[in-house]
Amino acid sequence: MSNSRTFKSGAGTFAAYILAIAAALFFAFPIFWMVSSSFKSEVDISAYPPVWSFTPTLANYAQLFTELNAWQALVNSALIVGLATCIAMAAGTMAAYALARFEVKGKEFLAFEILSIRMLPPIVSVIPMFIIARQLGIFDTPWLLIAAYALSGLPFVVWVMRVFIQDIPQSIEEAAMIDGCSRFETFWRVTLPLLLPGLAATMVIVFMFAWNEFLLASMLTSQEAKTLPVIAANAIKPKAIAWGLASAAGVMMSLPVVVLVLLMQRYLVRGLTLGAVKG
Repeated sequence: MSNSRTFKSGAGTFAAYILAIAAALFFAFPIFWMVSSSFKSEVDISAYPPVWSFTPTLANYAQLFTELNAWQALVNSALIVGLATCIAMAAGTMAAYALARFEVKGKEFLAFEILSIRMLPPIVSVIPMFIIARQLGIFDTPWLLIAAYALSGLPFVVWVMRVFIQDIPQSIEEAAMIDGCSRFETFWRVTLPLLLPGLAATMVIVFMFAWNEFLLASMLTSQEAKTLPVIAANAIKPKAIAWGLASAAGVMMSLPVVVLVLLMQRYLVRGLTLGAVKG
């Protein structure tokens, strides 16, 4: 009887591993195809049946950097998205702390009003932002997109970080203040270190949203402040799609996010599961 149970348990574990490997291969295949296509010539990409063995070429990346000026777009994206994420995280975390810890009159209504900003479709706000930017003379500048992305990510940060802060026992902060810490010192020395997993998870999500954003970047820029998604859209020609160029642009857009996730992996897993189980 014991051997039968052991066999069933081993068979179940083996089946689970097979399913996990199959799922990983299924979701990894599009990534493999994008990366391999970025090193193929147009002849190899359009070949049918698909070509699995080919001579790699850097022509797509050369075209991306020389003709489309992808390097400047990469710098613009890093500057705009990086600053917007930092602003949204700093302001949003402070607002979330106030909503979670202080007795503010009507704070539930205020929190809902903040969330309602996130519900607004970007296409509704892009025309007023375009007109205001023209009047202020900041059209096609990084500062316009930084402000737009920071405001776009702020409601998400407030709502997510509010939950993370509420999961931290308030008695810990009270003990620190009894020991002589001010409210700010308590937040900086006690609460913030405990929030690192939540901060990492929220930051990665806000960064990805802003990094992949296309509508605002295409409508509020012309030449100087173009970002990578706008450059990648140039692969769509009037009569065809340059798949090699599009794949190279996709690889360039994916790399910073992959690197960020790997760097934050230690905190990311804890942050995504923080508060999921309560005793």
